[in-house]
Amino acid sequence: MVSTMRKYLILLVLLLLPIISSCGLFKVKLSNFDAYYFDTYINIRVWDIKKYKNNAKLWKETDKILRRIQITFQRNKDDDFEPELYRLNQSAGSGKPFKVSDELFEVIKLSLEFAELTDGKFDPTIGPLVDLWDITGKPYDDEQGALVGTPPTQAEIDKVLPLIDYRLVELDEENKTVFLPLKGMVIDLGAIAKGYAADVLAKFYREKGIKHAIIDLGGNIYALGERYEQRSDGSIEWSIGIRKPEPNSSVSVATLYVIDKTVVTSGPYERYFIDSIDENKRYHHILDPDTGYPFENDIASVTVVCDSSALADALSTSLFALGIQDGIKFVEENFPDVAVVFIDYGLNFYTTNNADELYKFTPSI
Repeated sequence: MVSTMRKYLILLVLLLLPIISSCGLFKVKLSNFDAYYFDTYINIRVWDIKKYKNNAKLWKETDKILRRIQITFQRNKDDDFEPELYRLNQSAGSGKPFKVSDELFEVIKLSLEFAELTDGKFDPTIGPLVDLWDITGKPYDDEQGALVGTPPTQAEIDKVLPLIDYRLVELDEENKTVFLPLKGMVIDLGAIAKGYAADVLAKFYREKGIKHAIIDLGGNIYALGERYEQRSDGSIEWSIGIRKPEPNSSVSVATLYVIDKTVVTSGPYERYFIDSIDENKRYHHILDPDTGYPFENDIASVTVVCDSSALADALSTSLFALGIQDGIKFVEENFPDVAVVFIDYGLNFYTTNNADELYKFTPSI
């Protein structure tokens, strides 16, 4: 899905390869699927005690699901198709509501609920601002080792800000229509769609009887079921590493031990460009709908652990916008079954009070 509001949620999945003895004591079989959707690389690994006799069919159905979701939620026009969300955005300012699929309607509805809950800090109508900043569209500079460009002017930002207001969107539940009153309005679901896709795939695999899988959609991790086999100490949790929140880092600074949970991380360290005039200035992709500029706070990354990847996806962006203390309070008051880990630029950790009850968390620094 082409969207610069995509959170490049960076997680290091610490998984041991299946041990298969020469005498056949362990019959765990690993099956892999790799693809490129939503403008990111996807890797899915499935383990089970049975041998899959028809891997091709399993992955064909997986690919079909991913393509359907991309055709629904991709915001930009493709050479091969016009996505449903693209066509909805084209209707903005036409004076007519646009009928959408149940799938698109429900995700837009969820996004607007989060916008209401966060008083607009999370806003799915942020598309015009995302396009204006064009974070990932800047040229790559070999010397800097990063994207380099100039930010938009204040006048340019002021021009699009009136288009960004979730309260202007009108939903008709009965007819499944969405009305965008102003020409130029653009709904961007990049902050939730990958999580939604992970949930859909997890449901599909459960229905197929798959009990052990890692679904990795460009950093949105869904650890399905228990680990494929017990470790030597008898533990059955998946171990998910949180990478050091720095560009291109491969160092894990903490490990989460989870069973049948999704783990999603957001941070400013992956999607950014360096100012071509002031090389000490960086602009990341998590934009403030009120000011039109990237949020500025002490958060290096925020990791959300819960049952729903769509919820985790939306929360990770929302919490980055709210900040550490307000973010922790927000989760504890509204989502008692969700656990969160914040990391600041000093590599200090801050967690919700329920963290120890919901999962094992082990800092490694």
